[in-house]
Amino acid sequence: MLRRITKHSEYREFSSPDLFLRSDHFYAAVLFDPHESALGITIGKKIGKAHTRNLLKRRIKAWARLRCRDFPQGFKLNLIARPGAGELSWNELCAELDKLSAQLWERC
Repeated sequence: MLRRITKHSEYREFSSPDLFLRSDHFYAAVLFDPHESALGITIGKKIGKAHTRNLLKRRIKAWARLRCRDFPQGFKLNLIARPGAGELSWNELCAELDKLSAQLWERC
């Protein structure tokens, strides 16, 4: 089961990640943790106005629910949106996040 990271103290753990993945519109900091799997989402104000950031966050959560069985176990992942991520369509977003999860599988 993939749980959401919500506490600030958990996000601070990502200051020195074990692995760092990149795509065109996202960075992903990865920490290996054999006890659980978790997903954090970081979307700054450079992405757009509040409604754009909220829409992107909801879409990422929906993608994670659809793909949670495809994730390797034993890691914490923090997705960090880069400028331009707010303009992605649903299909483009899914393709890019699928590419990141494939990179994660390759390195785990």
